[in-house]
Order: sequence, then structure tokens, then C-alpha cells
Amino acid sequence: MRLRSSRGGSRIPVLPLAVAPGRELAGPGDWPRIFGRTAPLVVEVGFGKDPFLLDRATARPGEDHVGIERDPGRVATFVAAAQERGLTNIRALPVSAEIALGVCFEDASVAELHVYFPDPWPKVRHARNRLVQPWFAREARRVLAGDGRLFVATDDAPYAAQIREVLAAEFAEEDAESGPSTKFERLWRKHGRTIHRMQFAPRVVQWTA
Repeated sequence: MRLRSSRGGSRIPVLPLAVAPGRELAGPGDWPRIFGRTAPLVVEVGFGKDPFLLDRATARPGEDHVGIERDPGRVATFVAAAQERGLTNIRALPVSAEIALGVCFEDASVAELHVYFPDPWPKVRHARNRLVQPWFAREARRVLAGDGRLFVATDDAPYAAQIREVLAAEFAEEDAESGPSTKFERLWRKHGRTIHRMQFAPRVVQWTA
């Protein structure tokens, strides 16, 4: 079941709480102006139908939250829910993950990056469409602060193995048991699915003389 997407959709909707580069977002350092303050920045790639980021923004009003999602319908549902909750510390970024991570955030500006149940593209010929590729590892490492964390979950074992392999050069894996969980993770666990939860810290660059 595909519930999350950072790729689908062909147009950038004009909606309250939705920002797009070159439109509402003037540049990668524009988030303090967008939110009207400087606060820790939490980003989710492909929020889909899961209310994780909405719940997180509700529970942590001192942090600012950005959800990346290209599907226009899901973006519309997301911002409507945010407005219904009266949230001011959340925005939708309705562009692809490549654009969002490549040009919409400054170096070391993100406190947390979350990726939950991305499309596993299980057929071998489609594997190149997976979100977690070398480019993702590179950009995730660039935007995360030195003490930032990357949280990932999938119910697809081969994809979990690829994620660990791809991220190993840029990140060190940590114990994920104390990390956040999502509504769909809890639901799928009740149905007996095995969930691969992962938490990563950016590797420290070792400079040599």
C-alpha cells in the first residue's frame, strides 16, 4: 500500500501554508521570515496520509515543521488539517524531494529529518526510483545540523538493507527504539508487519593535515 509520495503530482498548488521556491520562499535561508521567528527546523519528506508531522507540530509549538509532498491532493488535505488545528508552526513544501533538499534549505539548518514508509519500488527495474539514493544521503547530510538526526522507517526488508548501505558513508546508525513512531507504523505492527525503524547521526568529518 502506497501512502507517501515525494514525487507524484505535476503542479504546485497555491494554498495557505504551502510555500514554493521562487514564490513564497525567496531562498534556502528564508525560513525564519516564513515562520516569523528562528526555531529548530523539523522536516519530513513525503508526509502522505500520515498525521505524524501535524501531531508533532501540535505537541512541539517551539519548533517549526516543514512537510515535503508533491501530491496536490495530499497537500490540500494536509494544510486544511493544519488550519483546523490552528497551527502556525507548520508549512507544506509541494515540490519533489530532489528540489526540496537540493535548494530549499541551508547547510546545517535542519534539526531533524524524517522519512517514513517511502515507496519501496520492489521491482528491480524500478529500484532507481527509490528516494534513498546517494544524492539523498549527500543532501541529507548537508542540510542536517551537526547534532541533527535522520529518522527512517520502512516495512520492506530489501529497501531497509539498501537504506543502511546507502547512508553508511554519510551517517552512523544509532538505536532507534526511543525514536518517534507514526500512526501507520503502530497500525501495521498490530497487523503483524515487521517494521524496520532506523535512526542516523551525521558522521563527523575527520580533517587531516
